[in-house]
Amino acid sequence: MCGISGVFGRRDEETINRMTARLVHRGPDDGFVVAGADFSLGARRLSIVGVEDGRQPLANETETVWAAQNGELYNYPQMRRELLSSGHHLHTHCDTEILPHLYEDYGTRMVERIDGMFAVAVWDEINRAGLLARDRMGKKPLYYYRDRDALYFASEIKALLEVPGFERRINFEALDHFLSYKHIPCPLSIFEGIHQLPPAHMLIYRTGFEPEIRRYWNVDFSATGEMAKWPEEELVEHLLRLLRRSVERRLMSDVPIGFFLSGGIDSTLTTALAAELSPGKIKTFTLTYAHSSTTEGKEQDHRWARWAAKRFATEHYEETVEFSNFPENLRRIIRCFDEPFAGTTSTYFLAGLIAQHVKVAISGDGADELFGSYLSHRLAFPLSRYDEFKRTGDARLIRPFESQTDLLAQLAEAEDWQWRSKLFVYSDEQKQALYAPEIAARMQGFSSRERMRRDFSHLTATDPLNRILEGEFRTIFPDQVLTFVDRLSMAHSLEVRAPFLDTDFVTFIAGLPGKVKIRDGETKYLLKKAALKYFPEEMVFRKKEGFLMPITEWLLNDLEDYVRSTLSAERLSRHGIFNHTRVQALVDRLYQTQSDYTQVNMILSLIIFQEWYDLYMS
Repeated sequence: MCGISGVFGRRDEETINRMTARLVHRGPDDGFVVAGADFSLGARRLSIVGVEDGRQPLANETETVWAAQNGELYNYPQMRRELLSSGHHLHTHCDTEILPHLYEDYGTRMVERIDGMFAVAVWDEINRAGLLARDRMGKKPLYYYRDRDALYFASEIKALLEVPGFERRINFEALDHFLSYKHIPCPLSIFEGIHQLPPAHMLIYRTGFEPEIRRYWNVDFSATGEMAKWPEEELVEHLLRLLRRSVERRLMSDVPIGFFLSGGIDSTLTTALAAELSPGKIKTFTLTYAHSSTTEGKEQDHRWARWAAKRFATEHYEETVEFSNFPENLRRIIRCFDEPFAGTTSTYFLAGLIAQHVKVAISGDGADELFGSYLSHRLAFPLSRYDEFKRTGDARLIRPFESQTDLLAQLAEAEDWQWRSKLFVYSDEQKQALYAPEIAARMQGFSSRERMRRDFSHLTATDPLNRILEGEFRTIFPDQVLTFVDRLSMAHSLEVRAPFLDTDFVTFIAGLPGKVKIRDGETKYLLKKAALKYFPEEMVFRKKEGFLMPITEWLLNDLEDYVRSTLSAERLSRHGIFNHTRVQALVDRLYQTQSDYTQVNMILSLIIFQEWYDLYMS
């Protein structure tokens, strides 16, 4: 794991040294830059595999192909054996070393042969060509910026801000989408000129030509394969077989590994499998929040986390986060992203705890998004059966939403993208009313609703639930969930691995029909059936809680002065983007009425943008 930076089409060691230094949190153990006539390539290293001999960038035998990588290649042992048997000479035990040799044999198609979480950069000195690639799910980030004929790139935006002559200008389309989505969708960034390479894509650079971006992998949610017809018990056994193999691959490390343990079935199942596979005691970590009524429902999770730690004989750690200095913590978190980003940030605090003990942690990320766990997922089947319910009056068809027929009636009139867009923080119309008049005119060409419609127009699935899962898996999941995990863990120099996002596991689960993912309103049905092999029914089928910061209570009870100060007319006038009278009305409504979660999100999104602006643009 590390952070990478570089430039194709130009030698610029001075800039790449500065860029690489900005990524020290991603790799505090070592840093190095190499350069040739038409490239410079840098890497910061967090030594996990090949601790003694893994300095990057690395080259082939003749130093005509150079490579740097952020991430881990889980099929590295197999690829290394193949390369050695075909006559290549490898001198380290660092997984990055296989990249220049694979490039020699396969060219850009080498990306199809590696498996893991990665962002890679390869320079071909003979052909004066460069390759950038990002892993299939989007676990590792990669940004780029064109400066005339040269292409600069880096693991994080902050490094690209070091490019000489780069002007910090807000990308207003990105800002508009942030206010709806709570994140900025790929390939946009908040800065004009900086783009993010999409997951499962490669960028091919050739001196004198336009960069070419290609997709190299896709996942099929159509559920038309033979496995979709397997009996339930066979599906459960295959699920556990794939997940066990995925956990085993992610235990590859020359340093100790820890485990997120929330008490939910996702993290607890990975812990159980790892305990079976590990010869020694594993370390587990749980986070709680102090003095908050919003955490009262979490005792079940904490109880089951402690039960799992005892059941699997782990070395267990818990940390309680006290409410203190919210504004400064928020600014620290914003600096992790370099752009406005809203959502739960509990990972930041838990990663800080884990990083005191280990360099690598394994999480349950991806299970909710693959199996279906959220409101949008639970609504899929009742909505698809709503017309039949109207015709027959059989309430079983819309279970468990029998008492919410008005909601179903409203949503049933819309396509997938339309009802998904009802979960936006700000609708397109609300944003137009929020902007200052001259900004509103500039923003009229942008529509988050239309963007979501486009995103949902290229889906392969016909199954109602799989359509929602596929749409979110291609957009919100990498752009929001995986971005959170990467930035908030790497801020503490912690590598997070996610067994549920193994390529073979994702391919298998995506290809199953929705009825084995959610059944009669029971979310993550197939995964829960698998979990029953390890845990009691009481634990598996209880209500999901998860890690959530008690942000609503904090904003309403403790932070009114901070909110009003941050969103004051004086602060807002620094950029003139929002109508301060309308913003003031939103703030007043927050504190004068019984506020709901949507209102809190509206205010929090504005606070995050204002804090980001003052940190990066003032």
